[in-house]
Amino acid sequence: MSPIFQGLSRRLHDPNIRGLIVVLLLGVGLFAFFGEALAPYFAAVVVAYLMEGQIRLLEKIKLPRIVAVLMVFSLFFLLLNLLLFKLLPTLVAELSRISNEIPRITETLKRLMQQLSNYLSDFVDPEFAESILVGLVELSQEYAAEAATLALQGGLPGLISVVIYLFLVPFLVFFFMKDKELLLDSFIRFMPQERGLINQVLKEVDTAVGGYIRGKFWEMLLLGATSYLGFAFIGFKYAFLIGILTGLSVLIPFLGLAVVTVPVIVLGIFQWGLSWEAMHPLVVYAILQILDGNAIAPLILGETVKVHPTTIMLSVLFFGSLWGVVGVFFAVPLWVLVKSVLEAVLFTDRPEIEAPPHEA
Repeated sequence: MSPIFQGLSRRLHDPNIRGLIVVLLLGVGLFAFFGEALAPYFAAVVVAYLMEGQIRLLEKIKLPRIVAVLMVFSLFFLLLNLLLFKLLPTLVAELSRISNEIPRITETLKRLMQQLSNYLSDFVDPEFAESILVGLVELSQEYAAEAATLALQGGLPGLISVVIYLFLVPFLVFFFMKDKELLLDSFIRFMPQERGLINQVLKEVDTAVGGYIRGKFWEMLLLGATSYLGFAFIGFKYAFLIGILTGLSVLIPFLGLAVVTVPVIVLGIFQWGLSWEAMHPLVVYAILQILDGNAIAPLILGETVKVHPTTIMLSVLFFGSLWGVVGVFFAVPLWVLVKSVLEAVLFTDRPEIEAPPHEA
């Protein structure tokens, strides 16, 4: 037997590692088989996790936890109402307007493609160039129409789902924050007794993933707000929609940046035609991305997660193929979790966990 398999066999006899594997398999099975039914609970856990940092800051200034929870939850409830009654209707109205303007956008792009075809006629066969460009325009029109329809109809949850999320998620968030210690103690009772390694891995994941999720949340808000202000300053009619897309793009590493570039260019040409003004939204978008990559993201995220770009792309493709959009959004945190578990099980000797710590 090779040394690698011998080492793996020896580690699998460690009750800490067996307990870690059992907990991991149960978590994956719960998410895979009951993920849709438990989605409100998962959403509430993520929201409560995001706001735990603000609660801790208030507790540091000697505020009782219940007071800190009430203050943070009140802010969350205010932002939720702003989202539902101000931002969401504005977004739906903008999507409806763009859906109605798709035929005009397509005609504008066709004229642009015709001009480009005439320009390329000196280099390639005109009929071939025109057929390629027209095909691209028609394909873009088809995808744009489907995306707008999905966002306005199929992409929005049904009435029952809306009611469930509006009432159940805030309710769960409040009690997850208020009774955090009680719920954790109840959860620990169902975990293996040998959980020294589990505690250590969870601590590592909490440090990396917690900082990453909270940092991405604030980066999304800051970049979205500055994008809206920048686009509105140059008179871009679609500033609100593109601002939201720019903010959301940080959740999809690298791919989000490239995807949002397309509507920035297309809508800029549609509003101003083939002119220098049409490039103004692209210039603003490029400046914002440079600021985000060199100032905003490093300042907010710090050293929480350092993952090579090729690894990020691989994790996006892998987890996206497994769990779709959710896997794409959480690709980096999931990779950090997998990496921590693999290092604990396969590569790292941890003699300090042979005797589990005393539980109070």
